[in-house]
Amino acid sequence: MAGMAGACARQDAATPVLAAPLRAGRFGSLRDFVLVALPGSGPSNPAAPNPARFVFIDRFEVTRGDWLRFAAAAEGQAVDAAAAACGGDPTLPVSRLDLRQARAFAQWRFARLPSAGEWAAAVGDGRTRFPWGNRIDPARANTGELGILEPLPVGTFESGRRGLGWPYDLIGNASEWTESVPLGWFAERWPTGDGAGEVPGIDAELARRRVVAAPALAVWQSLPGVLPALWTVCAGGDEVPREVVGGDFQSPMTEQSELVLAGDRRLRLGLRLAVAPHELLHQLVEHSGDVAAEDLELVRRFLARPGHREVLLPPWRQSGGDAATAGAARPLVRLLRDVLGAPESR
Repeated sequence: MAGMAGACARQDAATPVLAAPLRAGRFGSLRDFVLVALPGSGPSNPAAPNPARFVFIDRFEVTRGDWLRFAAAAEGQAVDAAAAACGGDPTLPVSRLDLRQARAFAQWRFARLPSAGEWAAAVGDGRTRFPWGNRIDPARANTGELGILEPLPVGTFESGRRGLGWPYDLIGNASEWTESVPLGWFAERWPTGDGAGEVPGIDAELARRRVVAAPALAVWQSLPGVLPALWTVCAGGDEVPREVVGGDFQSPMTEQSELVLAGDRRLRLGLRLAVAPHELLHQLVEHSGDVAAEDLELVRRFLARPGHREVLLPPWRQSGGDAATAGAARPLVRLLRDVLGAPESR
């Protein structure tokens, strides 16, 4: 276990380093984004799907190989990304990263962290407990029942996903950060889920004082009424718990969710990326950095996959002049225009 905890910068020189995964770099997740329909939004026309009903979810947990190049980039250095557990086998899930580091990586990859509801939609649309159904089966995921008690390379369990093309390791291996904050946190105390103690709740007066003390939020302190929950969460910082999903290599298969403070860095905790169609388009259009030929090919292949163009077309058309003038000479914008057409003018 001690070998798994080493940080990128402290990797043992004697440890063999495997070839870097094919999806290294900023555009790497585009290779493996899976289009997932969100439940509860009513019927959809297959010929003209509503993009708001869909989210892209990464097929794999973020690996140590994914993380290494981020740790070397300016964006990774700004959040001390090299302190995460990302040495050794690059196909293992990265871990020992807090919420701030996870968010920074997601933004670097033109994405974000999922909500607990988006993760559940990828598992089984709320109809099944596990991607393969409702039966507990230790052979389908790296959970405590399997008895290995350490992470395995991502994508090991072919039978542990819903079917061909769906995400791997939604259950087990590393648990995964989400942006979901439990509603009851504002008034209660919550068990951490690992038996180590409780996560404290927050009362209304403490919430108000925190918001007033936060420079970015204090301007609103004179408004009457209840404080918006988002302000309280922002002011709480690392003391705010998030719902961490999927279980891990030490947890029982049935324990798929626990609460973890935003500042915690656990060996069992990693991340998976998500992004809505309109969010991804905005990130790509705004990107002004260097784009290599292989990056453009990744984007082209992503746009060509079944269903992708259909959910990207409506937000692209609605982007109007923003997309048309954001940088017509940029290779990414030119590629989007070639595949999706010219956005509607306003």
